[in-house]
Amino acid sequence: MSVIARAVAVLLLSVFAIQALAATQAEIDQSRSKGIAWLYNSQKGDGSWKTSGGLQIQPTAVALEALLNAGVTRGRPFATAQSWLANADSLSTDSLSRQSIALYKSGANVTTLMTRLVTMRSVTTKSWGAYSLYAGSFPDTSLALDAITITNTTYADTSASLGFISARQNPDGGWSFTTLYGEPGTSVSRVIPTTHNIATLSRYKAIDSGVDTNITNAVNWLVARQKADGGFVDDLNATVGTPYETALACIALNEGKKAGNAAAIAVQTALDNAQNFLIAQQQTDGSWSGDPLMTALALQILPATTLADSDNDGIPDVVENILSTNASLPDGRTLNRSNGDSVTGITASVLLSTIPVNRSFNMTLTVSGGTAPYTWGLVSGSLPTGLSLGSSTGTISGTPTATGSFNFYYQVSDNSGLSATTPSQISVEPLPVMVRLPAISYFDTLQSAYAAQPDGGSVTIQTKDVTLNEDLSFDREIAVLLSGGYDDIFTSRTGVTALTGTLTIIGGSVTVDGIIIE
Repeated sequence: MSVIARAVAVLLLSVFAIQALAATQAEIDQSRSKGIAWLYNSQKGDGSWKTSGGLQIQPTAVALEALLNAGVTRGRPFATAQSWLANADSLSTDSLSRQSIALYKSGANVTTLMTRLVTMRSVTTKSWGAYSLYAGSFPDTSLALDAITITNTTYADTSASLGFISARQNPDGGWSFTTLYGEPGTSVSRVIPTTHNIATLSRYKAIDSGVDTNITNAVNWLVARQKADGGFVDDLNATVGTPYETALACIALNEGKKAGNAAAIAVQTALDNAQNFLIAQQQTDGSWSGDPLMTALALQILPATTLADSDNDGIPDVVENILSTNASLPDGRTLNRSNGDSVTGITASVLLSTIPVNRSFNMTLTVSGGTAPYTWGLVSGSLPTGLSLGSSTGTISGTPTATGSFNFYYQVSDNSGLSATTPSQISVEPLPVMVRLPAISYFDTLQSAYAAQPDGGSVTIQTKDVTLNEDLSFDREIAVLLSGGYDDIFTSRTGVTALTGTLTIIGGSVTVDGIIIE
C-alpha cells in the first residue's frame, strides 16, 4: 500500500471510529495521584521496584522518571530509588539505557555509564543488540540512541545509527523486533518496536529532517492498528488493547507531535482515545495490572507538572491524602515497606518518623511472615520520652514530651521462635510556640498557649523566628511576657517573630519583646 493510500485509510478510520472526548484535568489529576501513591506503597525497602517477572532496573528507572514527571525531586522514596539505581549493574542495552536516562534526569553524572553503552554497539552496523556486541535489534538500538540524545552525550556516528533504523522499516510502515537474519515471523511489524522507533526518530528529527517520512509512515501504520477500545496491543490477533503497548503508543505519538510531524499532529483523537483507555484501565489500588513498569509508563503519558508538597518531604500533598500521611508534617519517612528481598522468616519495617512534641502519637509497626501472634520489644536505645511500645500490639503510642532524635532497635518474635531486629528512629520536633513558665510546654499558636494557662499568676511565652498569622485576645488576669525570635530549640535569639493579625488586651498585662506586630 502506498503512503498516500495508508494516509487515506487512517483518515477513514478516524472518521468512523468512536469519538471520545479527552480526559478532563480532574480525571488526569486523580489518575496521577493514585498511581504515584501505588508506586510509593510498592517500592521495596532497598529503594527499587521489581516486576513479578524479576525485572528490577527497568521498572526502577521508569518509576524514577514518573516521579520526576510529577515534579518530585526529594524525599526518602526518591532518594533511595536514585541511590539504588546508581549502584545497579546493568548488563543489557535495555537496562543500561533506561538507567542512564533516569539518573541523568535526576541530576546524576552518567558519563561512565554512557561510555560503556556506546562500546556495546555493533562496530559494523553502528546498532545495538540485547547485550554487548550483539547483532542490532529493536527496541535496543532506539533505546540506546534515546539515552545518547537525552543525556547530551557526544556521539560521532548518529547518522549511521539512525540509518540502521530507517533502512529496516517495513514497507507497511512498521518495524519488527529484528529482520537481520530473516527468521520466520520476525519480519512482521509489531507495536513495541514501532513505537520505540517513532519516539527515537522524532527526538532526532531536528538534526536529520529526512526521518520525517519514516515517522509519518510509522504513525499511519500504528494508528491503523488501534483497537476499538482505544488501546494498542502487540498480539496481531487480539481485539482489545493492553496498558503497556498503549502507553508506548502514547509516548510515541506525543514525541511525534513535539517534533512537528504532521501525521502525529493529525491523530489527536487517536491519542485522546488511547489516554482514555489507559485511565479506564487503572485499577482501584492505583496501579496498572499491579506492575510497576506498566504503572510508571502509564504515568509518564500524563502531562508533566509539579505537584504541591507543603511539608517538603517528597510526598505531594494530593498523594499524602491517599496515603493517610500528614501534608503539613514532613512524615514521608513513615511510609512502611518491606526491607528489600525478604527471605523466609519475619520481615519488620524500618520506622523513620518525624513527629511534633506535645502531640498525641499512635502508630502500629508492621510485620510479615512468621506465625502469629507476635511479640514486640526494645532491644537497645530508647523511644522518645512519653512514648511506649505495646508488647502484644506492636503499637507505639503516647505523647512525646522532649525534643530530639531517638534511635532504637526493636525486635519482633513470632509464635514459633523466629525473630527480626530492626533499627529505627523517631525525631521529635518543637512546635513554634513554647511556654517556659510556669511549666515548659509546646503549642501550635500563641492563642492556644495563652488559653492553656490558669487565671492569675504570670506566664512566659516564647516563639521561634517565624511569621505567625493569627488574631490574639488576651482577656484574663494573667501577666504575659511574649518573647520572640528564638531558634528551633529555644536556646538563643536569632531574629524576630512577625505577628500578623490583631491583638486585643482586656485585663492582665502584656510585655512584648522581639515580636513585630503587623
